[in-house]
Amino acid sequence: MSLKYSAERVSANLYVMPRRGKMKCDVHAYLSEALYLASEEGLWSQAATAAATEGTLGLYLMPDCHIGYGIPVGGVLVTRDTIVQAGSGFDISCGVVYLQVPGLHASDIADPLTRRAWVDAVEQRVATGIGSERATLAPKVSQRRAQDVVRYGARALGVSADVCERQFIPVPEEIDFSTNKRAWDKVADQLGSVGGGNHFIELQVDRDDGSVWVMVHCGSRGYGWQIADHFFNRGAELRKLPHNRREESWLGRDEPLGQEYWAWHNSAANFAIANRHTIVRAVVEATEETYRATPTVYFEISHNLVQEEVLVLPDGTHTRGFVHRKGATRAFPAGHPSLSRTPWAETGHPVLIPGSMIAGAAILFPRAGAYETACSVNHGSGRLLARGAAKRDLGPLQAAIDDEMRTVTRVLGGVPVTGIVGNTDKTPLDECGHVYKDLDAVLDVLVDEGIATVARRLYPVANIKGTDS
Repeated sequence: MSLKYSAERVSANLYVMPRRGKMKCDVHAYLSEALYLASEEGLWSQAATAAATEGTLGLYLMPDCHIGYGIPVGGVLVTRDTIVQAGSGFDISCGVVYLQVPGLHASDIADPLTRRAWVDAVEQRVATGIGSERATLAPKVSQRRAQDVVRYGARALGVSADVCERQFIPVPEEIDFSTNKRAWDKVADQLGSVGGGNHFIELQVDRDDGSVWVMVHCGSRGYGWQIADHFFNRGAELRKLPHNRREESWLGRDEPLGQEYWAWHNSAANFAIANRHTIVRAVVEATEETYRATPTVYFEISHNLVQEEVLVLPDGTHTRGFVHRKGATRAFPAGHPSLSRTPWAETGHPVLIPGSMIAGAAILFPRAGAYETACSVNHGSGRLLARGAAKRDLGPLQAAIDDEMRTVTRVLGGVPVTGIVGNTDKTPLDECGHVYKDLDAVLDVLVDEGIATVARRLYPVANIKGTDS
């Protein structure tokens, strides 16, 4: 029997796959009819397997969901006392930081030559791609600074907690990070770098008021990858799983291996947070050089992270549990107990959503409906094509896609802005707009279900991307 078609449509944008077999809970999927019909059978099978994980309390699929490793991308798994490594995957604490550039307007960046100068200035300061080479003007990182950032994240850089989802996650003092040499050797070399894949730095403009923003999207780089790889292998050994099923392993919070993974996972999250804010400093310098304007940090948030949180139950009572957001973003609405005494207590905190190189991004604010999704929303628009398929299938369209990037014109804040200036000779086919779902269709699900509101819709005008080759 098809798992996909066992799901019952209970509202315009909510499908529920009933608990069956070894599943510990129903699966709630927030999808429009069109997104549901386009979803793969494999997605639902993977969701059923994830829902059978020991200790699971709930599993929620966001409207950008698609097949991942162990847990669907766009999946939110809530457990009581188990930690599932697939909940963070290989890029632990991948996330986004947004900067606003006060005093800069669409009219100031309309000339593509100034945007080209900005791209060049950023690239002098921020390394891109999968390696460990430092950018020309990037400062070297000492071993002392490396130790500080894996323990204290943004706090080690003096960044205010008010602009962070979490300034840092505590790590036991007795942890010796040098014991995992493959991971530790990446810290000093890669701090302040973007990496490859879907990571980027992007100059953007608000559609409505023409304000100028910068989005930085990256994660824990090789440090997080090595940690994830190590603990996937050890978790599979503990659960007696074959190597090709290691992403299904889980760890008890009270098991020695669970405690060890939790400490290392949190250190990777701290590195990722510090990595984004280190890049911020480089972007500030480049923007001051190019536009004589100083960006300020608006907010920073992860979307690939396991966090121990206060869970608000349907009857209004509170408990604690682990929320695994695999390609999903935390969304605490106004009044959430964890926002008490923060600047966001009365509004909910901002949620930062990247889209694609051409379709842009959004800033959301959670609404009360977010309690129905374990206080979570999507992390982007969601992939339609895997990387290999994109490079293969879209190859004949390369010239047309490049032309689209050069000629697309949008009216932003009343100003026509033409083209998206990039740092690559050709548009990466595995990251072009054609491989992603429609961001607005994904966001409409959240709005219609009372989960979030769209506060800003922003479009790219310059993009710096790391390639994997």
